[in-house]
Amino acid sequence: MLNVKCSMFEVLFQYGPFTLTTFNVFLVLAVLLGAFFLMRFIAFKKMSLRFVTNNLLWFILAALLGGRLFYLIEHFSAYRGNALSMLYVWDLGFSALGIFYATFVLLFVLARRDHEDFWAWADAIALTGLLSLALIHIGHFFDGSFYGKPTDLPWGMSFENFKIPYITPIHPTQLYSALAAFVVFNFCMWSSKRTHLTGVVGSMAIMLYSLCALGIDFLHGEPSSFVKINFGLIAAAAFVFYIHTTHKKLILGK
Repeated sequence: MLNVKCSMFEVLFQYGPFTLTTFNVFLVLAVLLGAFFLMRFIAFKKMSLRFVTNNLLWFILAALLGGRLFYLIEHFSAYRGNALSMLYVWDLGFSALGIFYATFVLLFVLARRDHEDFWAWADAIALTGLLSLALIHIGHFFDGSFYGKPTDLPWGMSFENFKIPYITPIHPTQLYSALAAFVVFNFCMWSSKRTHLTGVVGSMAIMLYSLCALGIDFLHGEPSSFVKINFGLIAAAAFVFYIHTTHKKLILGK
């Protein structure tokens, strides 16, 4: 069996109190690439850039609050002894699920207030999120977080990282997740050229990625029922939305 020994490059540069980690680099790249893609998508679909600029601060705050709240719920036991540390957001403890929920709830509210097409913006946000997630998952690979269970498969990897308790080869679940996000993103971009109904591509992207994430979570070294339940609910809701949007022309009588 091929056993890939992987030396982690978690820290790229350190000088005094300043530390530059590989995950930080991939996080910044994810934000920049996501912003670039979103601007291009908005321009291509002739959507209102003003809707983004006028509400950008609200979206950032919603993502931070939602992501932190869900992370604290999932890891509450780690903060029980020091409640003040719950406010230390610089530890980058955020949940992608919390960011997802907060962003889409706020999007629904603001789209109704500003008379924007919620489904069109759902397409844009879902595709942007998938592209960004692909890079973030690669960052988790170097960070050693979200590691997998031991495996006998030929692509199992051994990591030199104190965060990972296994010395035997494990599933590189971070790379599984990155590949899933990238494949679903490209499939949905291909599909977007074949439909004119808004909401179809976004619903499909969320549904497919959630199903992939649900399956990958069974291979995680620290599987979470909380995560499984949420991804299952999201996949089910996205399927309902997908059916609705694919029949929207008939329903609305257009």
